[in-house]
Amino acid sequence: MGRFCPPVGLACWPQQLVPIQACPWLPAMTVSLEFGLVNAANRYLTAEPFRFQVAATGKQLKPRQVWVLQFVSPHGAGAAGPGEGAGQKLHLVSALKRFLASDPNGKVTCDQDKPGPQTFFLLHQYPDGKVSFQNEQSKRYLGGAEENVTCFAQAASETEKWTLHLAVHPNVAMYSPNRKRYVRCDEKAGVLRCDRDLPWGAESVITIYYDFKGLDSVAHNADRREFSPYIPVKKYGLRNGAGKLLASNGSLVSEVTPDTLYSLEIHGGLIALRDDERKYLTGREGGMKTVKMDKPGRDELFSVESSPAQVSMRSFSTNKFICCRPGADLYANAMAVGNTEIFQLLFDDTAKKVCFRGHCGTYMSLGPNDCIVSSTKQDKNVWFDLQYQDQKVTLRIGDKYVSMRPNGQLLAIPKAAGKSEDFLLVLVNRPLLVLHSDAGYVGVGADVRRLEGNCVSYVASSLSLTEEGYYNFQIGSKYWALEKDGQISITSDHPTNFTIQFASASCLIIRASNNKFLVAEQGGRLVAVASDPSSATLFHY
Repeated sequence: MGRFCPPVGLACWPQQLVPIQACPWLPAMTVSLEFGLVNAANRYLTAEPFRFQVAATGKQLKPRQVWVLQFVSPHGAGAAGPGEGAGQKLHLVSALKRFLASDPNGKVTCDQDKPGPQTFFLLHQYPDGKVSFQNEQSKRYLGGAEENVTCFAQAASETEKWTLHLAVHPNVAMYSPNRKRYVRCDEKAGVLRCDRDLPWGAESVITIYYDFKGLDSVAHNADRREFSPYIPVKKYGLRNGAGKLLASNGSLVSEVTPDTLYSLEIHGGLIALRDDERKYLTGREGGMKTVKMDKPGRDELFSVESSPAQVSMRSFSTNKFICCRPGADLYANAMAVGNTEIFQLLFDDTAKKVCFRGHCGTYMSLGPNDCIVSSTKQDKNVWFDLQYQDQKVTLRIGDKYVSMRPNGQLLAIPKAAGKSEDFLLVLVNRPLLVLHSDAGYVGVGADVRRLEGNCVSYVASSLSLTEEGYYNFQIGSKYWALEKDGQISITSDHPTNFTIQFASASCLIIRASNNKFLVAEQGGRLVAVASDPSSATLFHY
């Protein structure tokens, strides 16, 4: 599981993937990756709950189409590249936590809850970015279509080749294990750099661009523009918060071109990105760009991790931000947001409580004499209830509420009385908001005037915040707007106010100006009709 990931559940987007131990509070490294596997007919390999059957019928990536590539032994720099070597040894584990297996006759099953001799596969990679899975025992290749998935072919034809769809929400953090640094956007220089100790703030969020539809995606692609015929399909791009893509020469550009798209390779628990000239993306120099090499070295291997919410907390009474410094009482006296005013939002989804972790790894905590302090311990005194009222939120711990003295010092008082207890949680690390639910992505369908909630491809919205604490969502030059029937259109020249409420470790809900919450219907409509938070759609962001 990813370093900041909540537990995986089928209700939310599957989490990714490779934790690397860079900080004392982070778990140890594993060697697993989560992918959707797409065959030559553009259908996903699917684990059916009925009798644990396997088919290639999925039309988009949902939990049943997610497979864990569980590597038996890690591969680092110098691992077999495309078309090389004996392949990388792994298990394929379904979302039902069962192991894919093949018998000597080519019959494929997925009902074993433990690995066995028939569950070992060898991953082979090819120059076009596709992969094949060869059963180690039978030496046959996994392939097929629809209900007829077998492992009987003696060689890998197009029927036995699969495209890898990275099963992670597009907003991610990228980490270089060799450099022990995260990728960030240097806006001033106009480049991406791999030099950040922690993925902190908006500049450390990378948005993955999926080009998985190519010319078939005129109406549904993430940019709402037609693709040029020369753009290849099934590629990845890397976007910064301003929506610009990383080109192979290291520059950041606005348009999707062949130079901004990369093939993905797997090397054990890590990934490498390769351009059409067989150059690999590296962080070894001042900025991220591709360099010529036969196979990726350590500086060309990255992990891709989920990016949890980071917020700043602004007092409604003074418009000043809470500042967290190690070993000190907390004050809401900062005029602007820097690293010490940003908190990582951590949820206990069972208890429905939240804690706030600062840049130095300390927590906002209830201390002696009811003062709010910075603590190194994650104990019962760091867990708060979020109580929303419109765009405002109060923080309750036990039977007390976080309040603010005239000098800005925070303390806990027995009763919430007024403005001194009202705060605004500002989402700071989503310059581009991508929403995904059980129904699919929020995107643009056949009617380009309206947003739909069941799209295969996403449309990213940029966020802005009003002085009153409302969010405005914008796509291109147009704003989200609320229509009379509750549907969300993207035709307005003027902003409409929305509010965000954090609902779990990975999900939020959105309330529109009609005081109704957004619902993504299975039929596609994105509509503000839910009267209470429990009926709202949980959007993974």
